[in-house]
Amino acid sequence: MVHSVTARRPRRTLRLRRGALRGVLGALTALVLAVPFVVAWRLYVDQREVTRQVSVPAARVDAATAARWKAAGAGLPERAAPVILTYHDLKPHSGSRYVVDPAVFDRQLTALRTAGYRTLSTDEFVSYLLGGPVPPRSVMLTFDDGTHGLWTYGDRILARHDMSAVSFLITGRVGLHRPYYLSWQEIARMARSGRWDFEDHTHNLHSRTRIGPHGALGSLLAHRVYLASTGRLESTDHYERRVRADFTRSLEDFRRHGLPRPRLFAYPFSESAEPQHASYVRDLIDRTFTAALTDKTFSPEPASRRSAVRQEYQRLEVFADTTADDLLAQVAARTPVPPSGDPLRFPQRWTGSAWKPLGGTGFLTGAGARPATGRYAYAAYAPYGAADWDHYTVGAGLTGLPTDGGSATVFARVGGDATVGVRVSRGTAQLVDGGARVRVLAERALTPGPSHEVGLTVDGARTEVVVDGTVRFTLPDSHGARGTGGIALALSRGAGAASWPAFRHVRTAPLPGAPAASRPFDGPAGWRDGDGRRPQAVIGAGTVQPVGAGGWVYAGYRPGGGEGWSGYTLRTRLTGLVEDGLHSSVVVRRGAADQLTVRLSRGWVTLLAGPGDHPRTVLSRRLPEATDRDVTVTADARVTRVSVGAGLVRASVPASGGTGGIGFGVYRQSPLQPWPGFADCALHGGRTA
Repeated sequence: MVHSVTARRPRRTLRLRRGALRGVLGALTALVLAVPFVVAWRLYVDQREVTRQVSVPAARVDAATAARWKAAGAGLPERAAPVILTYHDLKPHSGSRYVVDPAVFDRQLTALRTAGYRTLSTDEFVSYLLGGPVPPRSVMLTFDDGTHGLWTYGDRILARHDMSAVSFLITGRVGLHRPYYLSWQEIARMARSGRWDFEDHTHNLHSRTRIGPHGALGSLLAHRVYLASTGRLESTDHYERRVRADFTRSLEDFRRHGLPRPRLFAYPFSESAEPQHASYVRDLIDRTFTAALTDKTFSPEPASRRSAVRQEYQRLEVFADTTADDLLAQVAARTPVPPSGDPLRFPQRWTGSAWKPLGGTGFLTGAGARPATGRYAYAAYAPYGAADWDHYTVGAGLTGLPTDGGSATVFARVGGDATVGVRVSRGTAQLVDGGARVRVLAERALTPGPSHEVGLTVDGARTEVVVDGTVRFTLPDSHGARGTGGIALALSRGAGAASWPAFRHVRTAPLPGAPAASRPFDGPAGWRDGDGRRPQAVIGAGTVQPVGAGGWVYAGYRPGGGEGWSGYTLRTRLTGLVEDGLHSSVVVRRGAADQLTVRLSRGWVTLLAGPGDHPRTVLSRRLPEATDRDVTVTADARVTRVSVGAGLVRASVPASGGTGGIGFGVYRQSPLQPWPGFADCALHGGRTA
């Protein structure tokens, strides 16, 4: 029996091997038969989801036109804050003012390149915003909505010019209403080309909805929805949850389709939220993205360090009837220029009261036609290009001041929130607030005469005015970072006057010497992360707002220069602790053996003593839940005192005289969560050991 059983084993093994072989052959046969089907299916999907690209003939430019375009860039800085352009779609013979003909687009890029402009990628733009070097003279091309003309026409035009662009996607509409919107397959190809970056335009809030009982419409992001069934607006709580859910869904769409997490956000319809909800929406955007872009602002918001404090930047919208020459002139007007020389030499940079180009300044000097009607004329010099001016002087010579009424005014800090001017008539000088309704702040008598000399000095928080070398006004500026800005000139004549006054000359110049060193929270200078690089945070005007794509951001002030600090107090308000999985940390005596870290979440506080990865816990306590916390930390020689909230926590931790600087850290559990941040930051006292 044993022999017979043993003899049968080879036949069973053979049968098993034959069965396995038949299975393998069957699988191979099925695979061979399936390959043509799979290939055909992929071709079908590609044909359905990837439209055919169309090549547009290159623009023909004669020598005179090329010379004119090149001259448009002459005199502009070689390195300057970028100008951001807004497009929507590209298509020939559309008839819509928001759709640019591809041939016109090609000609516009030719003009920009000839004038010395290059395009900026999202990485380069964000690096600049976070404190990186000023880029070469640049534009950033942005396209809202994610429409198919970008792939069909725009991609090949960009390739021809070796340029790049940014597309803001409404992720909930990708692949819908084909071929109007891009497909995910087209987006993937565009991303792989290196010519395109993709950023956020909401998941599905780019629609108008009824916002009141009488049929008024507004965007789903900016307004609460009117519910006809109840005759009321949706609740504030429902509105906030709806907006937050949309942002989360949009970020998830980017992740699912293998795109980098978006760092830029474009407002639908460039429409900001209603005043009662503006702080929530603004705060959510600040904590989710590095910057927000819009086409509508109340004052010039170029892509500058001043605007970085608000994390909101203004774009230049390009329409179907914008010629290459028009675009070049508008871009040049928005390119930052220094306060140097005679601004009247550049008539193309002057605008009127509605920021419209004037085309000439002869009416200011008397060399050109005066206004035929009215009694007031106004001109601002490069309100975008001069929006960041500070530490400068302006001198103006006034003449022709009539005896029967009339004046000339020189304004400074134009474009910010602290515009101030000096209005001079034949025998009086007035210091005026240059807001929407001009107010007289002070008045001095002058020796009467038809001519006077005016000088203004803008220096950080101080504005000084001198008239005829003897009459002085000094005005403290309480507007902080928003107090920057350029100059404007205004003329007025009396009701019965037959003549206008004029400006003999205007000169601007930077103040000699560098401005005083900025304080820690005035800007990004001096801040570094743990690896010595620029931290992923927007810093300025007393705020530290992380904006990185990861789960942890750290920022320390002047590593290598703050180790000797002692005897200082750091005050800040931790903000945005809106949900579980978020915490923020404040560090004092950074790097010393008695370094102290104050770590707060929505419902907990922990004090950690000692540097490194394993500090000891000296206090851990549950707190009433809150999204914001006020924190004060004082680093004295023998003790570190900590205060959280209005008496919630008061602690004193012994110190050994260690010295060190300050740092901030934030953590989030998920990259889909908005970042916490720090507001109202201030450092008091301090000395070097």
